[in-house]
Amino acid sequence: MSKRTLLALVDIAHRDNAVALCREAVVQQRPGDELHVAYVMPYGHYSYVEPFVSEDSIKAAAKRAHQELSEIAQDADMVASEHVLRGNVGEQALLLAEKTGTDLLLLNAHRPGVRIHTLGSYATQIIRHAPCSVLVCR
Repeated sequence: MSKRTLLALVDIAHRDNAVALCREAVVQQRPGDELHVAYVMPYGHYSYVEPFVSEDSIKAAAKRAHQELSEIAQDADMVASEHVLRGNVGEQALLLAEKTGTDLLLLNAHRPGVRIHTLGSYATQIIRHAPCSVLVCR
């Protein structure tokens, strides 16, 4: 069996869902597979807000995001390369998937507890344009 690259795209604002997704990535992992976990900070995507956010604030937010991401991976017993990106969530996820040669991209469904199942706009964008298989976890 050949080595695969798995990428879990998490939202640190929804910690329980992020940990559950990372645990699912660990379950999907085969010996020799490479794991990545990523969070995308939306700065830069909302251009009307960008001029009002200081560079120091952005750096502080990135530092907090790295810390949160590390704690989420640790809580999930996941050993992975960590990525904190900045920009449009869907676009950045797809670029990282291309860059890392991702074979399986894992992401959470939008509002997984809702009875009428919907996908958020980022999940829809990622699923439509992903260069690999996508596993949507509820």
